[in-house]
Amino acid sequence: MSGNQDDAFDNLAAQRLGVNETDLHCLNIIENAGGVTAGELAVESGLTSGAVTGVIDRLEKRGFARRVPDPGDRRRVKVEVTRAFYSRAEKIWGPVAADWASSLERFSGEQVEGFHQFLRTTNEITRRHLDRLREMR
Repeated sequence: MSGNQDDAFDNLAAQRLGVNETDLHCLNIIENAGGVTAGELAVESGLTSGAVTGVIDRLEKRGFARRVPDPGDRRRVKVEVTRAFYSRAEKIWGPVAADWASSLERFSGEQVEGFHQFLRTTNEITRRHLDRLREMR
């Protein structure tokens, strides 16, 4: 149920940003990682390298992402989100974050840590099965 609401919210958020849901998913990956290479984005998103190139091109055209030299290896390029993305994202997700913060104040630190452990565990399980599905032929 929560996943369906998240999907519905993401669909509307993508529309408000003028991107498709795949591009929004990739923006999320890029932002959460603090920047990624195209190869890393392909692995994390499950897209082909060609599809990722198209995603990055579209996000650059919208002004939401940019290619920058990788400080660790000048031969590589990283993709990072832009201030323009953060400005638009704040209007969409800022009120949600504020509502979460005020609504979650009623939970103790111990309870919140329990939620975090639960979410980390479910993410680890999903990651294992993503890897399993990637290896299936």
